[in-house]
Amino acid sequence: MKKALKLLAVLVIAVVLVLGGGILLEKAGIETPISGVANKAANTALDASGIKSKADSALRSNASKIAEKTGLPVSSVNSMIDNLNIESWQVTNLPADATATGTTSMTYDGVSATVTTYDDPSVVTVDTGAGEVTLEVPASAQDYIGYLGYL
Repeated sequence: MKKALKLLAVLVIAVVLVLGGGILLEKAGIETPISGVANKAANTALDASGIKSKADSALRSNASKIAEKTGLPVSSVNSMIDNLNIESWQVTNLPADATATGTTSMTYDGVSATVTTYDDPSVVTVDTGAGEVTLEVPASAQDYIGYLGYL
């Protein structure tokens, strides 16, 4: 019995060290197997929610308003929306060396969000007040991140 308790204690300590170390590494911007699993679960939930399709639809239905604000032709705005390729955006970890360059607040369908951009255009962070998530921006969309303020 004492041997089983010692083994259990060692296992508990090992789990605490692994989880604690993983959390510390994640806070330092280093991806760990734990963050990989968490990101995969978040991506599955994000895909299942249909929110990416809703965001794409919202942009497309507001293309003329975006064109007015930017001074671009509607055809250019539609091309930008195509290049955003929102369906391919994935949850990721914020790189430790990413420096915020700006924030944009927006509201759609009663939901407010703040989008933070970085000197690394491959990521943005979206904060809805209920929590924040960092998304990997595909290369095709990175040139258009500066237009977020017009949405």
